[in-house]
Amino acid sequence: MAKLESVSPVSNEDVRVLPVKELEPAIAYYESMMGFITVGRDANTAILRRDNAEIGLVAKGDHLPHEAGSLAFKVDNLDALHRELAERGGKPGEFDLEDWGGKLFRTFFMREDENGYCYCFYCAV
Repeated sequence: MAKLESVSPVSNEDVRVLPVKELEPAIAYYESMMGFITVGRDANTAILRRDNAEIGLVAKGDHLPHEAGSLAFKVDNLDALHRELAERGGKPGEFDLEDWGGKLFRTFFMREDENGYCYCFYCAV
């Protein structure tokens, strides 16, 4: 199983308070599709962790998926994670090479449709 080494916002997202329409379906997605475990929660919020990546969810009934942002997950084994997500029923995209500030990274993307988040998974080349 691939290890998530970190999570970062791509633009102005706060990874500790990601808005979702409903908490239960969002938790189920992150646990079943992305391998997170819930480490804390109350009626309106949840904290989930996988390895060194931790995110927070907050129920916000008026959340608009088309306004959701993107998260970048640094991964130790990109091929293994791609296989894992595909086996769980996800639709991970094609591998690509990206130049970020003069450094080359191998990437793939996947979208979560219910709340509109786009995930970038990457590792250094």
